[in-house]
Amino acid sequence: MKIYRLFALMLLACVCVPSQAGQTLVINSSYYPPFTTPEQNGFIDLLYKELGKRTGLTFKIQSLPAERALSNANSGIDDGDVCRIAGLDKTYPNLVRVPEAVLDYKMKVFSRSVDFTVKGADSLKPYDVGILTGWKIIERTVVGTRSLSSVETVDQLIKMLQNQKVDIIVLEEMQGRAMMEKMGYTNLKILEPSLLEGDWYPYLNKQHADLIPSITAAIRSMKQDGTYQKLYADTITQFRLHHHH
Repeated sequence: MKIYRLFALMLLACVCVPSQAGQTLVINSSYYPPFTTPEQNGFIDLLYKELGKRTGLTFKIQSLPAERALSNANSGIDDGDVCRIAGLDKTYPNLVRVPEAVLDYKMKVFSRSVDFTVKGADSLKPYDVGILTGWKIIERTVVGTRSLSSVETVDQLIKMLQNQKVDIIVLEEMQGRAMMEKMGYTNLKILEPSLLEGDWYPYLNKQHADLIPSITAAIRSMKQDGTYQKLYADTITQFRLHHHH
């Protein structure tokens, strides 16, 4: 009987932790606080730590500019990207999307002096606009403006607005707020409503396509048992409470 029970336990262990256990994946992030932080306590940092526990994988989050983050994941230099818009696999054929969203985004128009109601991309056309290189949905949406400047980092983008090199910038709201606060700029404003809203999904290089079902299941189980909501509350909701003026 004992031997049988031991065998049953061993079998169970095999079911819970598939052969991927111990595998380390380098996953790129082009994000900033409160999503990923140098201390690795941002929402995405904590989400991937928990995903690691649930899948037996080790996720190493690597900070890279948005364009390089994607091309490195696509070429197989790195293993994936923490979260991006749906549909990138059309442009980057070696990337496979995890079908469960990990974060929702709001792309906002930040301004120093101009003021208008944001009515889609057309309402940006009269202005000199700044965006981030490699943020695909913004690159595709913001076209035909008076001028368009593209920079690599959020702090460069906000500085460009502060120094009046552009009239407005388009940026994800939370990271924009965090960086404005860090830089001590209190005179910039966020125009409403959002230019774009949507969901971000993890992507893996197709050589890891076999891991997608277990990662998808782990994200879903985190949402079902409340872990996801708790992480969100501890990081993003906390941030919102402290930084909305």
